[in-house]
Amino acid sequence: MASTVGTIMALLVFLTFLSLITNQYVPVWMKDSEAGHMGEALGQMGVFKSNIDLQTLAAQTAQIVNRHYIPVTTFSSVKLGVDGVPIFSSPTIGELTINQTRSAWSLWFQYSISGNATTVAEGLNCVDSQGRPEGCGGNVRLHVFNRYFPQQSIVYENGALIRAQADGQVVKGEPSFRAFVANNSAEIDFTLIDLFGTGGVAGIGAEGIQARVISVDLQEYGDLLTDVYVNASTAYGPAWFRFLNDTLGLAYGVPAAAYQGQPGYDFTAVFEGKRAIQLQIDNPYFSLRSIWNPIIQRYSLVLQFKFDSPSPISTFRVLHAYVNVAAGERGNEVGL
Repeated sequence: MASTVGTIMALLVFLTFLSLITNQYVPVWMKDSEAGHMGEALGQMGVFKSNIDLQTLAAQTAQIVNRHYIPVTTFSSVKLGVDGVPIFSSPTIGELTINQTRSAWSLWFQYSISGNATTVAEGLNCVDSQGRPEGCGGNVRLHVFNRYFPQQSIVYENGALIRAQADGQVVKGEPSFRAFVANNSAEIDFTLIDLFGTGGVAGIGAEGIQARVISVDLQEYGDLLTDVYVNASTAYGPAWFRFLNDTLGLAYGVPAAAYQGQPGYDFTAVFEGKRAIQLQIDNPYFSLRSIWNPIIQRYSLVLQFKFDSPSPISTFRVLHAYVNVAAGERGNEVGL
């Protein structure tokens, strides 16, 4: 009897200890590991962004000095997931994908050249799956299926590095976008980056992303005749909305307080749960809106620089870069 009771007590102590590990220690450990991995992955994707930025700068420099540009291929290593705790917890899987049709960016305006109205339609030479004209772009996305820490995506899109989760998204690495306002006029520098490639891989190990900037095209426009429209179809409308509004608001000197009941200023925000499905800002200098489209499951983002602005655009520069990207074995179909 004594040995039986002793065995039962020993089993109860063991089960209590096992339960403590499973229900308390393992979740805390895995949550810390998943949070740390997301920070590490952000830095690794940042290296990928920096590689493209440096290649773009090199190609632009070669174009300026009228020298031949030899494309190079850069390699960035990204750890997809998190190793689990042996016996107690399974690994956390990550998925790295390249999609050249998932985001679409374009811009449109007219300017005068030798007295003739000329239309600029950058990024509209691509088509969607039905053969209809659509903006070019694409993105590279690492999505980690965290179980203890919130599931997150780290995305490279049009030169920006975006961190997104269910309750919000933000631009962590800024794209090459600049607005300079002085003497009642504005100079705008904007970049379009088209990604060409397919493929992807899932798992927990480290994978590489290859990138090669094929060419760049820098154009400068003056004597604008119309408003300038920047259009995008993206899953990360709120992140872009916040970044563009903050950047332009600072350049034009339009603080958030300016939208409090003053004529000519307007701000609208509509949320569905924690998700912003409609964000709109309008002022005498520019208007910006991000509206969720449930049919295509993306945001329609429109930035409009107003021709009759108190500080009209004197110079609008567009840098268009074309980049081959590949990830995993399938990505090699692109032929870097």
